[in-house]
Amino acid sequence: MESRYTRPVGPAIVLPRQRVVARRGLVVLAVVVLLAEAAFVVVAVRQRGLFEYVALDYRGSRTAGEAIREHGLAAAYDLAGLEAAQRQLYDRFVRVEGRGVMPFALVPAPYPAPFTLLFVPSTLLPPVAGFLAWTLLHAAVLVLYQLRLARAFGLARPGWLIAAVLLSPPALVHLLMGQLSVWPMVFAGEALIAFTRGRQLSAGAWLGLAVLKPQSLVLFVPGLALARQWRVLAGMAMAVAVLAAATLAADPGWIAGYSRHLLPFFAAEGQVMASFPTSMCNWRAFGLNAARILPAGLAWVLACAGMAATGAAGLACARRLAGPGRRRAGVAWLGLTAAGCAFTWHAHVHMSLLLAPPLYLVLAERPALRPAVEVLCLGLAAVFLGAASVGGVGRAHDLLGLAMLGVLVACTAACFVELRRPSPATA
Repeated sequence: MESRYTRPVGPAIVLPRQRVVARRGLVVLAVVVLLAEAAFVVVAVRQRGLFEYVALDYRGSRTAGEAIREHGLAAAYDLAGLEAAQRQLYDRFVRVEGRGVMPFALVPAPYPAPFTLLFVPSTLLPPVAGFLAWTLLHAAVLVLYQLRLARAFGLARPGWLIAAVLLSPPALVHLLMGQLSVWPMVFAGEALIAFTRGRQLSAGAWLGLAVLKPQSLVLFVPGLALARQWRVLAGMAMAVAVLAAATLAADPGWIAGYSRHLLPFFAAEGQVMASFPTSMCNWRAFGLNAARILPAGLAWVLACAGMAATGAAGLACARRLAGPGRRRAGVAWLGLTAAGCAFTWHAHVHMSLLLAPPLYLVLAERPALRPAVEVLCLGLAAVFLGAASVGGVGRAHDLLGLAMLGVLVACTAACFVELRRPSPATA
């Protein structure tokens, strides 16, 4: 009797030697990067403590969550109250020898309610345990949602891609600082899944939730209008209206506080409420860093020209969202997202996690690009860690931001060029 043990099977799959060597090299690189990142975090904590560099953004989130528990939603925007609570964390957990590296500065929580409710659960734990729980939660979401993207778009065997993204600088900075950029990634991913399945209103509602970081939508709104995606825009408007109405009913005072929090981030230079604009991955950071070696006027002319060109290319990509075809939608969405990160006035490296959803869609259609993407993720991490060991953490973050800007601009340009080619259906 034939069984699954005696049933004949097809010929074994033999991988080319070059591919085997390349895969082993990628494994070695991933292990080296993982160990280097772990050592980097351990050294930073031993030398500087917590809530000064490691867990810097979580310091703002935690104190906002504590304020909400005690006084309501509007208390998350009480700058005086947040500063007093953050000074206590700083004095308790930051090592004395590390305080000269980055003097105390208020870390705000410039997020619209009710998203600030995300900050509350971890405050039920002590500060260190709360940060660990926050970090593990966001790492789990990052891994599990990539599995969701792979399944939704038909990307086979995503394990190494997931590992590369998890070790990439956007994820490292996100988890190191205690950020929350993984949630806009989830919202954008659900929007893209709904869009490719023809559910425009649902796509818009998910995009509306990305108002958690409103700067991420700076090109999406005009881009969708150019593509005449009115149902998507209507879904966005409805989601934002529902969020605003529910929050106003709970606490009408949050709008004034949120505005006071948000406006200082539009300042052009300097350490504005711990925002570190020179380490961003946008043209603003290019202008600030270029002004160190070029006349300021010339630096900002170049920055504005780059911003205009990138924005125009992103909007050109967005226009292709009007056409049929899932493959074209993936490339168009990727180009629009990359352009938006480079164009917007406030975008740190961790905001580049927004690239993950359209990237998964593109790689599902073009698996030959996967090794290059994996190597890029790990290579950027290696460059950052090497620069930090040689020139210091601050300079390394500035270099990383500029390198990430180059990646975003190159990605935008590649998508723009690809979309100018005739589609396979019309060629």
